[in-house]
Amino acid sequence: MLSLFNTALEGTPCLMPFNDRLVPGELLGICGPHGAGKSTLIGLLAGLYRPTRGSICLDGQPLHCWPSSYRAQRISHVVAPPQSLADWRVRDLVGLGLLESCSRVTQHGASSPPCLPLAVETALNALDLQAMGDQRLGELDPENAQRAMIARSLCQVAAAPHCPFRQRRDNGILLLDLEPLAPEQEQRLLADLRAASRRHRLCIVAVISQCDASLACCDRVWWMDAGSRCTNLTPAVRHVLKVQVAPPKAETSLPRAPDATS
Repeated sequence: MLSLFNTALEGTPCLMPFNDRLVPGELLGICGPHGAGKSTLIGLLAGLYRPTRGSICLDGQPLHCWPSSYRAQRISHVVAPPQSLADWRVRDLVGLGLLESCSRVTQHGASSPPCLPLAVETALNALDLQAMGDQRLGELDPENAQRAMIARSLCQVAAAPHCPFRQRRDNGILLLDLEPLAPEQEQRLLADLRAASRRHRLCIVAVISQCDASLACCDRVWWMDAGSRCTNLTPAVRHVLKVQVAPPKAETSLPRAPDATS
């Protein structure tokens, strides 16, 4: 799985060193104030950035040492639905996740793996999208559009346990950095994600709001703050790791030139 050893990142925001590991079958929430570095931390876990101190290891080796074909089967970074995919049918979009994953390792020239229909239906069912498979992504409301993007990633890392082209078939990692939803929508989504994490032995890491009900949906929480750890979390959240964020250094401002119009 994914392990962090004294992992830190310099810059803005500056993530202070910390240690932890992602566990199969858990839903891990990341929360904190705006600008605390939540998206930056997701990017670190996805391999978009390298830590400036310490390391992030996937299955015992540094994340960046694995070929992209292996990482594509183990980790999927879920972002907000791009406009370029608005005309895609949901069913085709979800299947694209498995096709992208398999195309990196197969040399057989097959148009699609035989497990594709089952993989797509499994992912649609997990995100409660069975009735929307033939709709266009752009026709969906924001909540279901995000669910479609998550289903695509679920298909990529976990929804085809019998695919002959996959090197690993378990313990995938979903990293979610999506647009905020209404509290009720977020909690419905988190409940489905928690069920999927257990069913497919995934670790799902999601940036979430600080709502008590949303926090209670998670198995663990990474609380990101430059100050002291939050003390008013719901009693249901018993495992909170404080990820400290150093405040940006104050810069000496140079005197501004007078406005020519004044």
